[in-house]
Order: sequence, then C-alpha cells, then structure tokens
Amino acid sequence: MRAARALALLFGLAALGGGSARAAIPTAAKVERAVATANRISGRTGPLLLDVRLQIAGGGASATGVIATHPTGLARLELQTGNFIERHLLRGTEYRASRDGQLIEDPHPFLPPLFLLQAGSGEALAAALSSLGMTPDVIVLGRLGDRDCYVLGGRNPRGENSEEPLRPSLWVDVQTFEPVRLVGADGTEYRLTETTSFKGIRLPRFIEIDPPGPLRARLEVVGATQADAPAAAFQPGWLEGSAGGAGLDSH
Repeated sequence: MRAARALALLFGLAALGGGSARAAIPTAAKVERAVATANRISGRTGPLLLDVRLQIAGGGASATGVIATHPTGLARLELQTGNFIERHLLRGTEYRASRDGQLIEDPHPFLPPLFLLQAGSGEALAAALSSLGMTPDVIVLGRLGDRDCYVLGGRNPRGENSEEPLRPSLWVDVQTFEPVRLVGADGTEYRLTETTSFKGIRLPRFIEIDPPGPLRARLEVVGATQADAPAAAFQPGWLEGSAGGAGLDSH
C-alpha cells in the first residue's frame, strides 16, 4: 500500500512536469520529496557497497574497486591495480585521496556523491545538496540529451564555446525523478546512465566522469549489496591505513 501511494506521488508530479520544458515548475521542496520517494522505491536508502570497474578514457589504465556510500553524506572508494592501491574519501565538499597510504595532493575525482541517490526524505536530500555546495531551494529546467530535467541548485547558460563552469547541481529526470547528472563544487560532472537492478537495488550501471581537467573516466557498477557501514569507517585515517575493508560488512 505504501509503495502504491509513493508511485501515485511520482506519477502525479510527472504529470505536473509532463516532460515539457514549457510546463510549470514545481517547488524545489516538492521535487526533493519526489526524488526521495524514488530513492526509497529503488531500495537504496541504506548504506551500500558497490563493486565497480574504472576505465580511463582513451584506452588508459583500468582498475577494480569497491565504493561504500552512506545516506548521511559519506562515501569512500578503494581502487586496486596490479601496482598500487588508491583510496578516495568524500565528506561533503571535502575530497581527499591516497595511493599506497601516501596522500595525493591533487586527486582525480573518481568518487561521485552517490549518497544523493540514498536520501530517504526531502529534508535529507536538501541537507545533502547543501553539504555539497548546492543551493537546494533553487530549481530550474534543463535538458540533458533527450531528457527534460529539473535542475536542483540552478545552472549557468552555457553555449558551445563557453568557458563558464557548470554550477553545483543535481539534475533529475522529470518523468522518473531519477538523478541523471551530478555536478560537484569543483565543476566535475558525473552523468548517470542505464539504471539497473542489483538484487532489488536500482542504481545507474555507468557513471561518466568529466572533470574540468583533461582526464575523463567511466565507472561501471557491476554489483551492489546492503551494508553495515558505521560513520567510523569514513574517517580520514582510513586513507593512510592498511585494512582494505575496515568497518564494513555486506548483508
């Protein structure tokens, strides 16, 4: 019954958006509640462990890894290649990384803020947007490929040759209320595609990573499980530690 009411809310808001850029724009709070409902229906509002593959664009290096992501706004990524272990930690706008225990001065932003897909209420989503430098009460329309989107946080008009960076924002499909684009405070763009179910957990299969610099990459999600992930597992000391999965258990 609860799922039916949640779906009714989504369809009602979709009718309001209608997939047309000329349609009335609902309030940011209403869209945030609808996104949170989609998160709950998709079974991803608890802590998660994601098995991933990273491929650098242009035939560059590849790695396998695990992302731990927590709905309170914490995430970490451990990547392994044949030569080293690289760890990335995201806590709000604080992004840090290490390689074999040594801190990296200017890390590549391989870890997206996937906890935006885990917020279980509109208020929690607004708080997560704020923690990432976004403006949660601002909403405009945008278009990404063939999708009409609500853009939480606003956007800058950007022509083909514009040097103006994207604003920190969350782009949401007006029909499904699934996030399709995340833009971080540093201008890194994460595009989410091909939503797939992993044992009842619906997540994007591919995440295209497009930072302001020249290096581009793609994360492929190959598996997902619910997890026990206490806040202690996301402390900065993990970057320099030696235990691969400290504090995390799947279930």
